Amino acid sequence: MQMDRHASGQAVGGGGGTLKESESEELARLRREKAELVKEHAREKAAWEKERAELEDERDVLKRSVVLWVKEAMGR
Repeated sequence: MQMDRHASGQAVGGGGGTLKESESEELARLRREKAELVKEHAREKAAWEKERAELEDERDVLKRSVVLWVKEAMGR
C-alpha cells in the first residue's frame, strides 16, 4: 500500500520538512472539499441513473403502444 506523503506530514517535492500549520489547515480544507464534491457527484449520478431508468420505462411503454396501434390499424 502506497503511503500518502501529505498525510505523513512531509512536504511535497522531496524537501523532507514538515508542513506549516497553515499548510496543514489548507490541506485538511481541500480534503474536506474533495470529499464533499465526491458525495455531490455520487448524488447527481444516482439522480441521472434514476431519470434514465424512468425514461427507458416510458420508451418501452410507447414501443408496446405503437405495436398494438399498428396491429389494430391493420385489422389483426
